[in-house]
Amino acid sequence: MSLPEGWDQTQTIAAISTPAGMGGIGVIRLSGSRAHAITKKIFSPRYSSSLRHRKMVLGDIVDPQTGVLIDEAFVVLMDPPHTYTREPMAEIQCHSGRVVLEKILRLLIREGTRLAAPGEFTLRAFLNGRIDLTEAESVIEIIQAQSEAALQLAQKQLHGGVRKTIMPLIEEIDQILTYIEADLDFSEDLGVDFTPTWKTFWEKAAPQLFHTLGHLMENFTTCQMVREGFKMVILGAPNVGKSSILNRFLGKERAIVTEFPGTTRDFIEEGLLIQGLPFRVIDTAGLRETEDPVEKIGTRQALSMKKEADIVLLVFDGSRPLSPQDTIIFQQIDTKKTLLLINKIDLPQKITPSTLATHTKEKLPTLEISAKTGQNWDQLLSLIVQSVQHSHSTQEVDSLIPINQRHHQLLEKAKEALERFQEGLQNDIEEVFLAQDLWEAKRALEAIIGKQTDDTILSQIFQNFCIGK
Repeated sequence: MSLPEGWDQTQTIAAISTPAGMGGIGVIRLSGSRAHAITKKIFSPRYSSSLRHRKMVLGDIVDPQTGVLIDEAFVVLMDPPHTYTREPMAEIQCHSGRVVLEKILRLLIREGTRLAAPGEFTLRAFLNGRIDLTEAESVIEIIQAQSEAALQLAQKQLHGGVRKTIMPLIEEIDQILTYIEADLDFSEDLGVDFTPTWKTFWEKAAPQLFHTLGHLMENFTTCQMVREGFKMVILGAPNVGKSSILNRFLGKERAIVTEFPGTTRDFIEEGLLIQGLPFRVIDTAGLRETEDPVEKIGTRQALSMKKEADIVLLVFDGSRPLSPQDTIIFQQIDTKKTLLLINKIDLPQKITPSTLATHTKEKLPTLEISAKTGQNWDQLLSLIVQSVQHSHSTQEVDSLIPINQRHHQLLEKAKEALERFQEGLQNDIEEVFLAQDLWEAKRALEAIIGKQTDDTILSQIFQNFCIGK
């Protein structure tokens, strides 16, 4: 396999692996055949300590050309194959200032290293067989995880959750392919008909193959929601308290709140965690008939986002009677994902849950709250979590197989190929064409774990990594 441009695996690479800015320590890592030699060239141990595998040694980083002291540091060398990349590696732990880190990195480059490309350490781990492609993808997902559930999903992927499910499918297909190709190549010479054998294998394997592929593909939607957050849209007429609800969710004054209707004309989107689950909460423009062109756009956006939402909070002002506009809004809701909120219960009430119930065809979860005082807020949070858990089974994150968009596309390709194989078998299509369908299914599954892939896919995956990982 050729590497993307600039990713020469024969070179020793170096990069700063800790975030820029002030902190306790900064870490520079090296990987490649000259990692140890170059590190030793710029490092002077104290107390006559010798550098050896996995022993951290205190000393000084010194410019070998000028003898100028740059910083004191801890250095550790690591011998292959027991390293992240399965190459010789070194780590320098020094003070975290930007100037000192960059000065040490420039020194390493001058002495023979190359600045690592984004994700190149993890790419080398993949190319050297320490991890498969799904495990490499999990590294960036661990770094980007915004919730405990997302982290749990990424950790499962890192420990082979996808590979352990995909490999048995590949082995089943491979076994059937072996007998089909034996039939094509050797049946006449040997006088043996392998057709009954591979057909028997297919009949036994097909139900499980299709079931597992379907189950994995069904995992995708929930996995994406766990990773990216459930989309929660706040809807309602003007001045019912939508922006106050957003601010209460976030614990800060994110949206402008006034007594005048139409304050929010555009949508406001923010991320938050509710009981460990990630959400994208969206405050929308008030739904009402208006001649204001900007407000009209905001209303269209609100109705569009409602269709894409995983959960809708439909808000009413409990201190005023239902308006004709409120009645129109009722007709536009999707009852499967809507919670009704009667806000402003800190004021004298004009509507109740029973009032709203007379306007809905189905009984919807309804809660009386005060965004101003926080009354019944904990009940609202629990109701939201229960709603998405019921819809998407997120309480069983541990049972999910961590499928992403790339995996899903390849699973779909494999499933379509197997369906063509089954249809061809029923229509007595020649074995040579049946074999092509099985090969396509096998290659698609192998591409998921990286046994079959190309440089374009690798570039797309690893370009999302930070430098130094």
